[in-house]
Amino acid sequence: MPATETTHTSIASQEAIVLVLIGVIVVAVLIGAFVLGTKVRDEEAPPPDPASHPLRPPTDRLPGEMSAYRRPFDVPRTDWAHRLRPYQLGASTETSPVPPRE
Repeated sequence: MPATETTHTSIASQEAIVLVLIGVIVVAVLIGAFVLGTKVRDEEAPPPDPASHPLRPPTDRLPGEMSAYRRPFDVPRTDWAHRLRPYQLGASTETSPVPPRE
């Protein structure tokens, strides 16, 4: 019985050594990745300072937002023989100072 006990102990110690080596390798890879990341970050251009960013317009609205109300044009009524084609209608809306009724 003592022979199997020493064999079991030697296998357990070998497994422990392998696990410790794997842990050391993982830690070494993480440290290497950190060092490589800091070198790459140091070679990049620094972030821009706040003064170089474009300024927002002085209004409350977002850029590109319109505050005009739109209303549809009246479409002229014709008979079926002389009806208008889409390219003859022109623009489909016009600006209005009055908000639409709901």
